[in-house]
Amino acid sequence: MTGAAEPFPDLVGSARIELEQARLLRANLVRSCLFVEAVIVYLTVMIVVFGKVEFALIWFLAASAMVGVTFIHAKLRAPDEVTAETYKAYLRGHILVCCLTGLVWGVFASIKLSPGDVLSMFVAANMIFAITVGGILPGSEYRPGYIALATFAILPFGAYWIYALDGTTRVAGLGIFLYYAFGLLVSGQTDRDMRDGIIARTNRRLTEELVERNKTIEKASAERTRFLAATSHDLSQPLHAQGFFIQALRGELSTGKQRQLLDSIEATWRSQIELLRGIVDITRIDSGSVVPAIQTIELKTITRSLSDEFSRQAQEKGLGFDSDAASVLVNTDPVLLSRILRNLLSNAVRYTPQTGEVYLRARSEDGVIEIEVGDTGPGIPIERQEDIFEEYVRLGDEDASKPGLGLGLSIVRRLVDILGLELELNSSEGNGTRWVLRLPEGADAETPDALPSKEGRPVFARPPNCLIVDDNQQILDSMSEMLTAWGCLTRTAGSGDQAVSLLQASVRPPDILFVDRRLANQEDGVDTIARLRGVLDEQTPAVLMTGDIAALDTLTASLSIQVMLKPVVPDDLEQVLRSLERRKGGGPASVS
Repeated sequence: MTGAAEPFPDLVGSARIELEQARLLRANLVRSCLFVEAVIVYLTVMIVVFGKVEFALIWFLAASAMVGVTFIHAKLRAPDEVTAETYKAYLRGHILVCCLTGLVWGVFASIKLSPGDVLSMFVAANMIFAITVGGILPGSEYRPGYIALATFAILPFGAYWIYALDGTTRVAGLGIFLYYAFGLLVSGQTDRDMRDGIIARTNRRLTEELVERNKTIEKASAERTRFLAATSHDLSQPLHAQGFFIQALRGELSTGKQRQLLDSIEATWRSQIELLRGIVDITRIDSGSVVPAIQTIELKTITRSLSDEFSRQAQEKGLGFDSDAASVLVNTDPVLLSRILRNLLSNAVRYTPQTGEVYLRARSEDGVIEIEVGDTGPGIPIERQEDIFEEYVRLGDEDASKPGLGLGLSIVRRLVDILGLELELNSSEGNGTRWVLRLPEGADAETPDALPSKEGRPVFARPPNCLIVDDNQQILDSMSEMLTAWGCLTRTAGSGDQAVSLLQASVRPPDILFVDRRLANQEDGVDTIARLRGVLDEQTPAVLMTGDIAALDTLTASLSIQVMLKPVVPDDLEQVLRSLERRKGGGPASVS
């Protein structure tokens, strides 16, 4: 088998084996021809020794000519190597050459046979056995060629032996036919062994190719992940700061026109975040780095902020927006639940035409919370309802002013699976879409109601003391500005050393730490959180903010650190602070 032989993608089963047998014949051509020629020389010398010089010369020329025919046939049919297109013709020609070769050897052996001359009988039998024994030896390449050779060499010679000889020597002719039958039987086993060997080598080669392809795919995937990690981190930094600046600026505006312009700016900012987050979320979820932090929360803390966000978007598009969510407790991850509902609402607003309606409702029934997201849009054809969960699949009639990648529902399905929730779709073409998300009701707990917001700012009953650690000054300024506007006591540091100095000089310890993952001088935010907790001598709730999409070390889970992917949306940050506010009454607790 040649090492350069190409795979045979268009051939299956026996065709693949025959192609490989043809390649083996072609690869062993020179060796086979030299071996047969050596046998011819040996027999020629034997004939000369027995005094038949003229017969020996004729025999030598005829037998050598057939060796030449074999060589020329192979060179003409497959000048370089046998291919999937030429192997059948090559094997047919090989069988024909074997027939002619067997006939030549059988005829000359019969001519050499002389009744009563033991030496001539010995030489003639040697000629027949010498040309046919190779086909039943281990490693013989192609059984049909052996059958053709043996049939045209052995059968005519055996028949002539019985015809020409008499007496007890005639009985020896039966042994020739037995040898023929034995050759067919043994060649069958040899052929099976050969085929098994070819299959094993082919499987081994295919396995090696598969391993190499998997290595290539893994390498490409790793390179893609590294590229996305680097680019998403760099792209998320300015978007991260921009969101906090927008939120802080909202409370400083005095006219409706100013707020309208800021709404437009925020809408474009959210579109950019959706595009970036779609790619990043798919990569993070598939890498297994998204781990839910289940807790009991007040559902209205999520639905209220989503209603505020999407009612504005719906109003801009000329849609009606209705929100009716019961005040209930649920057991879930608030950030992931918010992401699911935001994607569903975003799709509803995106696909519903003007004058339509979008709604968000929630109710409790028999210990199960049902959250409905619906619209009066064009609906989803029944035959396409599985397709919409695939990546990069988008149906028609989309608002061209709000581009998307078709990842929203793919992310929804993945997050629903991670949280172990039930998601039901009711839709048909022309009749709108209704999603029903079912999740378990939370246990009764003393849960303070969120205070009403003032001019878009959340108000906390017990504003937390926040410490922000980030080496990007824009992010420090924007987060500090927004959290201060929310009533939080905020301190900032550009490194772990600065944060330690702040803690040592401060009387009141922070209630929560917001730390960037990738700080200057290769400082890791995970190590910084552990260091600050050591200074405080308590397990202070901590949020690690990062633009890296690669899975974080399991250390984040063991240290009870919540991971938030940049750009962090202020609404998600508010959910974290609301959760912290509910926990503060029961002593230090993790936010994760």
